[in-house]
Amino acid sequence: MRIDACGLDELTEGAVRLFTVARRKVALCRVGDDVFAVEDACPHFGGPLSDGQVSAQRKELICPWHRFRFDLADGCSVTNRALRAKTFPVAVEDGRVFVTV
Repeated sequence: MRIDACGLDELTEGAVRLFTVARRKVALCRVGDDVFAVEDACPHFGGPLSDGQVSAQRKELICPWHRFRFDLADGCSVTNRALRAKTFPVAVEDGRVFVTV
């Protein structure tokens, strides 16, 4: 299901923000012209990834609880390869961000 999540202008460069998309909590991150969507639950202990930090240089999302790092493109943990955060496809069209859940 493709959902209009927000306007691109609602996402600050290099930051993460929580949105509810089709009743799912999704952390949206903007790095340059790219937008990434990650489920708002760290696979390590369920920490809120939307409270984490974005490393724009490495395109990673860092969990606030235990500092596990996740590649924004595929959700794979850089810290522990056995962990993977759920990611969702994103499209930006006419200044709107669409997430497929």
